Amino acid sequence: MELHAALRARHSTRAFSSRPVDDALLRALVDDAREAPSWSNTQPYRVAIANGATCDALRQDLVAASTSRLPSPEVAWPSDYPEPLQGRRRATGYGLYSAIGIDRKDAEGRARQFQRNYEMFDAPAAIFLFAHRALGEYAALDAGCFLMALLLAATDRGLGTCAQAVLACYPDVVRARFDVGEEWRLLCGVAVGFEADDKVNTFRPTRASVDELIIAPKS
Repeated sequence: MELHAALRARHSTRAFSSRPVDDALLRALVDDAREAPSWSNTQPYRVAIANGATCDALRQDLVAASTSRLPSPEVAWPSDYPEPLQGRRRATGYGLYSAIGIDRKDAEGRARQFQRNYEMFDAPAAIFLFAHRALGEYAALDAGCFLMALLLAATDRGLGTCAQAVLACYPDVVRARFDVGEEWRLLCGVAVGFEADDKVNTFRPTRASVDELIIAPKS
């Protein structure tokens, strides 16, 4: 794919087919993404790959945790969304639920759809992204560059992805499956697989315009 085509083709996949993903293909994504830039080439990130039975086990563990205790992410979620951020957040949520036929007043339906996050939308594989604690926000910035490279690499290779902060809500569940040191903070997980033919995958949230993004010079 040309870069501009991959950028526009990539989207959050929220329904995956049962088709498995080869371990070699998942490693190839990481191989592509490791070309991402980082602070002084420190590469302050690591990934854990869950595929097949390991992914299924993690899925069950995350669902169980989400129904029995409160989240405790290693990187705190925002508690407040000022405008226009909150407006965009709400519009995305309303747009998604509308696309799949869930009414705004259907609390049960909305809760069920949210629970699908912990199920990784039935993805056959997931990649968990960690950043080094020592570099703080700069490690998270570098990990973000790596994450975008990973998502684009997956798009280029015909795979669907969904980057999910919710998969970092129960870090102990993920750590129980991988040998990862305490110097690494879990940032997010990425559901990976082949996209299913489902209407939820037709949803595309709007993006801010170029003019909205560019800061005007002082007069």
